[in-house]
Amino acid sequence: MKDLRNFLTLDDDLNQKVEVIKNKVISNKHLQNYCKKHNIVLSEAKISNSLMNLIHFTDYYNKCETCAGLEECKQFIQGYKPVLIDLPTHIHLQYIPCDLQKAYIAQVEVTNNLHSFYMPKKMMEANLNDIDIGESRNKAVSKIATFAKSYTPDKFQKAAYLTGPFGIGKTYLLAAMANALAKRNIQVALVYLPDMMRELKSAIGRNEFENLVNKIKQMQVLILDDIGSEMNTQWSRDEIIGPILQFRMLEELPTFFSSNKSINELTRDYATTNDQVQDQTKAKRIKDRILALADEYVMSGKNYRY
Repeated sequence: MKDLRNFLTLDDDLNQKVEVIKNKVISNKHLQNYCKKHNIVLSEAKISNSLMNLIHFTDYYNKCETCAGLEECKQFIQGYKPVLIDLPTHIHLQYIPCDLQKAYIAQVEVTNNLHSFYMPKKMMEANLNDIDIGESRNKAVSKIATFAKSYTPDKFQKAAYLTGPFGIGKTYLLAAMANALAKRNIQVALVYLPDMMRELKSAIGRNEFENLVNKIKQMQVLILDDIGSEMNTQWSRDEIIGPILQFRMLEELPTFFSSNKSINELTRDYATTNDQVQDQTKAKRIKDRILALADEYVMSGKNYRY
């Protein structure tokens, strides 16, 4: 009989401790404010059925108030904050991304959508909001900004061939467009053409040539930066540039260009390669493919590089 009385006493002590914990939890200011904001009614039954969830919530919810960044996140799950969901029989505890984690996830998605080939790192941070607008740049900027905002993969839009002097912001403008498109979950490749040609030559020996060419030519939106400044050989013209442009023209895939040369100047140079192979017909084919893919925009203005 003594043992039974001891058991009952222990049971009473436990119940009293649970009640103390309940009172402490429901008097928590953070919990009260949260429930009021989200119209959650804490009935006695729901409190009893969800006590561990509520305890966890009160322990971790306010840690976001002293947030020092994702790297120093003190939450139970780094980058995620606890929320309560009011269900018929209990209060459900769930973790969702905080604002910093959402921004990080968004940036990762942009990185995954933006494929940079041999471009300076700063170009990956280009923003259309930072673009200078002037009379000599208005048409080009308007075209690029409109495309960045309105393009959808199910409808072909002609791209742009930006031409003008060195350093006036042609590449930056296209990189800013690439970032804007990547944020809209569109796959974009930004390719510095001279370095790509060198890489493709070395890829032949590593049996990676076909994979690299296919990856570039099949991208939803392709930007060929500084076309015309690559080593102008018969191989680069007839085996790389020509087939890429032909594929993209037939598949109606937007292709942008930047160059210090006009389309006519580029055609003239492609007619005679550095290895002294002359072919007006193949040069004209390159021109026709460019014109089928893009309209030419002449840019001028100050040199932003110095």
